[in-house]
Amino acid sequence: TSLRDMDLADETVLSFHDSLLKRSDVALLEGGQWLNDKIIGFYFEYLEYDVFRDFADGVSFITPDVTQFIKLYEGSELGIFLEPLRLHEKRLVVLVVNNNASMETAGGSHWSTLVYDRNTNVFQHMDSCGSMNSLPARQCAKRIAPFLRVPMEPAFCEVTPCPRQDNGYDCGVYALCFAEAVCRIKLLSDSESTLQNISGSDVDKWRKDTKIMIEALAKDAQ
Repeated sequence: TSLRDMDLADETVLSFHDSLLKRSDVALLEGGQWLNDKIIGFYFEYLEYDVFRDFADGVSFITPDVTQFIKLYEGSELGIFLEPLRLHEKRLVVLVVNNNASMETAGGSHWSTLVYDRNTNVFQHMDSCGSMNSLPARQCAKRIAPFLRVPMEPAFCEVTPCPRQDNGYDCGVYALCFAEAVCRIKLLSDSESTLQNISGSDVDKWRKDTKIMIEALAKDAQ
């Protein structure tokens, strides 16, 4: 197989706002695959520009690449990158956290969800593997806190009980389901959405539904 054939096989499937999904990214939605930052970033943009578009002024969905930068950047110029996000004006700040400890290379083995709620001044951490990502989530919270401009330091809370994954690859789906459920509860007062009831069957359904949605968006864009 030539490089050209490989490039054609991995063609771009969808351009959606700042997200560019290739065929290999969409293939990760099949069962048994670990989600990458491209799929997670796309779904955050879908939540921001579609599901919660009426709350654009009140919620910030921070994509995984930016979250990774926030977590690991050691310089004094973090404000240059964070001030344009205007986090001090947002009710909710939503992130998906990875446990990769390197800025240079992609990787990590686990995703979890971190949500800041200005109404309670609390960072809530939701992790489908207990508190596996507690340290990187606390790192993110500590870096973001000064840019929230609140008089008291925000509290950090591990949400328990939290639905648990029963395999080594569904953490990203759980993280996105947690993020969407929390936003539905807090922004839409959706009584149908409950964090604790998210299950393996919901995760399987999310994979199928998201693949269908991407195919529909791609078709509409043609």
